[in-house]
Amino acid sequence: MRHQIAAWLATIAGLFACAQPVSAVQVLSGQTASGAYYQIKVPDGWKPGDSLVLFQHGLSFDPPKPNPSLGPLADLQLTEGYAVAASSYSQRAWALFNAPDDNAQLLAVFKQQVGAPGAIIPWGGSLGGLISLKLAEDARFAPVPGVLSLCPPAAGSRTWDFGIDARLAYDVVCKDVNSAGQLPTGAAPLTWAYDLGDIPDNLSDLQDKARLAQTLLPVNVCTGVNLPPLLQNDAMLRRLDELKTFAHITSDDFFLTDLGYATYGLSDLVRAPDKLGGINPFTTAGVVYADPAINAGIARIAADPFAQLYLRWASDFRGRIDPATKVISLHTSRDELVIPAHQSVLRATLPATQLTSALVNEAKPTHCGFNTAEGVAAWEALRAWIAGGKQPSIANLQSGCQSAMTGGLAGPCRIDPTLVPASFDSQVAPRPASTAPGIDATFSGLWYDPARSGEGIELEILPDAKALVYFFTYPPTGTRGSQAWIFGVGDIVGNGIEFADVQRGQRDAQGKVTSQHWGRIALTFDSCSGGGMRWDGPAGWGSLEVPLQRLSALQGLGCLPLGAGTRVIVPQQASGAWYDPATSGNGFLVEQADANTLQVLYFQLSTDGTQSWLIGTAAANADGSYTAALYEPGGTHFGNAFDKSQIAKPISADLSLRLACASGSATLTPRDGSTPQNFALRRLTVPAGVPGCTP
Repeated sequence: MRHQIAAWLATIAGLFACAQPVSAVQVLSGQTASGAYYQIKVPDGWKPGDSLVLFQHGLSFDPPKPNPSLGPLADLQLTEGYAVAASSYSQRAWALFNAPDDNAQLLAVFKQQVGAPGAIIPWGGSLGGLISLKLAEDARFAPVPGVLSLCPPAAGSRTWDFGIDARLAYDVVCKDVNSAGQLPTGAAPLTWAYDLGDIPDNLSDLQDKARLAQTLLPVNVCTGVNLPPLLQNDAMLRRLDELKTFAHITSDDFFLTDLGYATYGLSDLVRAPDKLGGINPFTTAGVVYADPAINAGIARIAADPFAQLYLRWASDFRGRIDPATKVISLHTSRDELVIPAHQSVLRATLPATQLTSALVNEAKPTHCGFNTAEGVAAWEALRAWIAGGKQPSIANLQSGCQSAMTGGLAGPCRIDPTLVPASFDSQVAPRPASTAPGIDATFSGLWYDPARSGEGIELEILPDAKALVYFFTYPPTGTRGSQAWIFGVGDIVGNGIEFADVQRGQRDAQGKVTSQHWGRIALTFDSCSGGGMRWDGPAGWGSLEVPLQRLSALQGLGCLPLGAGTRVIVPQQASGAWYDPATSGNGFLVEQADANTLQVLYFQLSTDGTQSWLIGTAAANADGSYTAALYEPGGTHFGNAFDKSQIAKPISADLSLRLACASGSATLTPRDGSTPQNFALRRLTVPAGVPGCTP
């Protein structure tokens, strides 16, 4: 998605190189652990605490290359005193699965070699515009006072609904053409996706018409889109017109580029092992298409819920940014690749006080076809807003553009306050509304697969759309120990939770407790009492999908039966995670089931590095304490080697527990006669929906 940007890229860079000489700069380049290349420029006088601009490039099928572009505004930004840095990304095409991590590695290099920046300002165009928005949501880059996002695919995962619709519509419209007009198929069951080996290398941003035409020869046979008029016939032109009308496209060039994304881009997304790895995130079942023939004939497919969650988690901008962050976004009005309707999604995601969104009124379709003055006006307006000025209106952007033209920059200025973007659903057929509930505080509790009784997760829904999970299980065959536990903090996305960085506790050679990345866990729910879990672990642990059923809920936060009415106010309770700072690697997870009952999980990391966990139900005593006999399940192994019939559940310890609002105490007495352990507890978490401590 970089081709159209290149026109004003060179213009701006050239103008500022001549008109405003840049002071001496320090230039750094190299490669990060992910394989991404980076380039950094730092002007004279920059010091730690000053601002850093992170430029994000657009989508490209080219492999990562050294010295990635710092963007068309780099010379201007350096003159203004900003350091500027960019990553090539370690992924091709839809690079959102790794791009935030690539930028985090770049930031780490910057801090090590230059110094810690103060404010970080991400900006970019096309895919880079969306990545810039997502960096503002990522705590690793805080503080982010502002974002400049040009022509972003702000609908995120829904951007690809257009791709699957276009790909499957082609099959309907071209079904009666001879075999030379049929697009190649890939491995079942995703036959509509090319195999990775059938995607040509170096396709760049898929806007090179000649290169695309050479690789999409069936499209020429069906539609004649790239043929001289003498070789086109009425049937070809009818099919071309039907497909363009279906996709709201007027330009033959954009038709070919969009179909390139619907084939190569879509196929890479679902096939690449570092993206979706062969699982389908798309649904056409139940979708109503405006074209009757396409609606009657299109293949009806259903999304894998985990693929859908992974794509949404990686791709969607959810607006979870600091209330002080300012965003300016421009879009060309006739963009037929990243359609202007994406601005309507962005406007619905962010409050109007944080976003100035505008369309540039163009005479013919372009993708990101801004001129020099428009781009500079948007950047300067963002700078002034960050510095404490008033939020710029669309009219202010237009007047800023005219001032830039007066200063010698190329126009004309076309930022038009009268233009309103269409809704995204009016341009891309909406998917059927999900019947699954959104995840809220009621989902906290114990969950398990009945076929794998003796293993399960403790899920704690946290404020701010976050969640904590502990997976209590067993080690793989051939691994030391008889029990295992892993944990992670994840993001709630609709009816799913993505734990992208699940950790496993361990001890180093000196006995210090550390944790290392284990893999990922995804949870999806189709009701308040049922759902599924998928894990993707390291070598020896593997991947598996299992159903989930609720075992327990927090007091006052269980599933309400239909017609039950208003929920009773949740009482203050002991639910949450507790630990003793003096015994790192150990902790308690507590669920207040009712006024007299606690569900308790105790986990520890032994001195030899093995893990163990105990579980039990604690009953209240007259003095306000709780006591429980704790079981220590064991006897089986992880993953496909799990066998619940082999699990024994001996009582291995007795627990005495006393909890106040934020502190408490516990005594764990092993039944083997070994020394009891005493804990001075502090509260780590309070689940969403549970009142905090009363002063």
